[in-house]
Amino acid sequence: MSQPDPTEELRYGGALLVTSLGFVVIATLVFILPVPGGWKASEVTALVGSLTTVLGTIVGAFLGVQAGAAGKQKAENLANRALAALTPDKAAQVLGNA
Repeated sequence: MSQPDPTEELRYGGALLVTSLGFVVIATLVFILPVPGGWKASEVTALVGSLTTVLGTIVGAFLGVQAGAAGKQKAENLANRALAALTPDKAAQVLGNA
């Protein structure tokens, strides 16, 4: 089993940190913002829904870009290994240099 990449752990840890801080901000807003007559359940739902939508979109985009970049790197490594296994004239033909 291979060791996890520290950079990858940092990226996902950063996403977890941003998500956690976002939820703390949401909870803080609910408790700090003064509302005459107190908070109604529908108001809390609207506030939490609005903020979690933005937070989820940002974190989802971040993780999607990271996953896409990792997939691209794996595909490039596989293509390079496949080209290295070919004879030079076949590799040139595959690359369109022949």
